[in-house]
Amino acid sequence: MQVQLDEEVWEMSDTVRLEEVIARVSDMAHDRGCLVTNLTVGSRSYTDRDLVPSVLSQVAGPLGNVVATSQPLQSIVASGVASAQEYGRSLQADGDQLVQAFRRGEKRFRQLDEWFGRLADYVEWVELTRTVESTVVKSDSMVNWLQEVLDARERTDIVGLADLLEFEIMPRLPHNP
Repeated sequence: MQVQLDEEVWEMSDTVRLEEVIARVSDMAHDRGCLVTNLTVGSRSYTDRDLVPSVLSQVAGPLGNVVATSQPLQSIVASGVASAQEYGRSLQADGDQLVQAFRRGEKRFRQLDEWFGRLADYVEWVELTRTVESTVVKSDSMVNWLQEVLDARERTDIVGLADLLEFEIMPRLPHNP
């Protein structure tokens, strides 16, 4: 089976699992300071959400050749700055609404859980940006407070959640990652 990453092409055994092929492609891209941005196996394009265990465990050969393209992390981060800033503002506004609801005694745990998912995506982006820019994560990073927020959520402590969101997480939610 033929595997291609950008301009480099090599052969791999038809009997290896797809996860082994993708791991090799990903490692090679990482070694170049890049991230795989497009992946095609046979005639099908895949996103990271498509790569579930049942897909990854398949023998790769019958699926077809693998073609991947990558981009430097710096260019990915640079192209996403404006979107990340808008996303941060949206998180801030929605977080403010959650704080106000908790202060009124409303238990909006479903909305909080959805907001946490979005916050996790944003934190991942911020941390990637800091890594790419070779900056050190500050000790007051919101990451340090996430476990306390999750613990308060588990206890259904709406006052504690409101306090943590308002005084610890929201002020650390940068508009300019």
